[in-house]
Amino acid sequence: MPHGWTGETPAEASILVHETVHHLQHGGNLHYDCPQARERLAYAAQQRWLADHGLTLAETFGVDDLTISVRSMCDHP
Repeated sequence: MPHGWTGETPAEASILVHETVHHLQHGGNLHYDCPQARERLAYAAQQRWLADHGLTLAETFGVDDLTISVRSMCDHP
């Protein structure tokens, strides 16, 4: 977790949600085309968590749909 993380706010707790998805992906031995592809599901879970608290990824972390697409894109030659 980031330095200074406490998990006391919905925004901070959403980081735990995001990382928990990665933990479950790894533990479930789920296969993706590339490591970056794992981000799409993690961001979706984080966005849902934030929405339940009246927030969005874009306003809270500056992460919009285009950013998610780029971060989850495989770099195949």
